[in-house]
Amino acid sequence: MAMDGTQFFNGPQSLSRLICETDVMTRSVEAGLCRTATESLMRLALPYIDIETLVDVPANERGYARKLLYTHPQGLFSVLGLRWMPGACTPVHGHNAWGCVGVVDGEIGCETFKTDSSGVHVESTGIIRAGKGAVASVDPNPSGIHRLFNPTERISHTLHIYGMDLAENPCAINVPYTH
Repeated sequence: MAMDGTQFFNGPQSLSRLICETDVMTRSVEAGLCRTATESLMRLALPYIDIETLVDVPANERGYARKLLYTHPQGLFSVLGLRWMPGACTPVHGHNAWGCVGVVDGEIGCETFKTDSSGVHVESTGIIRAGKGAVASVDPNPSGIHRLFNPTERISHTLHIYGMDLAENPCAINVPYTH
């Protein structure tokens, strides 16, 4: 049997299957392993997910659209789809919970940061670019301070899974920093 997710996630219900498997996993493994287990699930499922039609909301003033696709009934995790217009960029931020992001199509850039001695201001530690199929994860703040951006001239889409309930406010995951 293939170890790529073809038999498990291939088909029109691939996002629903990823959500179901993330549900089982978040209730089965210890909290400290949820991020890495979700990252592994996302790597298997991502090639089969088409969120382009799901992110049907207008882009914000920074050039990206964020749509909450699912929140676990007990608040264990939330799933968001994002559409990135050319040049779109988030503010510099950390997260209030673990998170995973996968590039569904296009390309996304990520600039990472570290805090200065005050713990308030940040300085860049580097930039990477990731294409279709790339998956990354981040621990809760103050680890993993970053900003995401679309460095290309075409629209990109990403799928995000965060270990908290974002039903009331999808932006509650973010901890902003001054850059």
